[in-house]
Amino acid sequence: MFDYVNASDDVLASRNKLADHVCRELQLAGIPAFRMVEVVGPAGAEVEVDAGDDEAGGVFVSWRPDPTLSQSVAESVLRRELEAPVIRHSGTVASHMRDAIVGILNSAGFQAEVANDDMRPMAIQVMGYSG
Repeated sequence: MFDYVNASDDVLASRNKLADHVCRELQLAGIPAFRMVEVVGPAGAEVEVDAGDDEAGGVFVSWRPDPTLSQSVAESVLRRELEAPVIRHSGTVASHMRDAIVGILNSAGFQAEVANDDMRPMAIQVMGYSG
């Protein structure tokens, strides 16, 4: 059995401060950015703080397309149309936005890279700021 352990209060405070800073920098670049608060949110960069006290914990950024595109992808998957152009298009958009966000964050002084996390296949992990 796996026991989930949260990071310390100090680590969580640091992660939350970093996540807020990430949001501000992306907004300055003209990218809508917001903290993860609900499953279906607006389009833009969704910034998440994973509270885990393990290698999967930290600050992550994921691109969220317009809900209309996400719904079209979901409908294609439900119909088992896994080769549908909308699925390929959505993946391409997410990939390009991920790469652009990594570049923007690195330029602003963040240590950010594509996350090596099977649970977040298109996410960015932000490890810190040195700007």
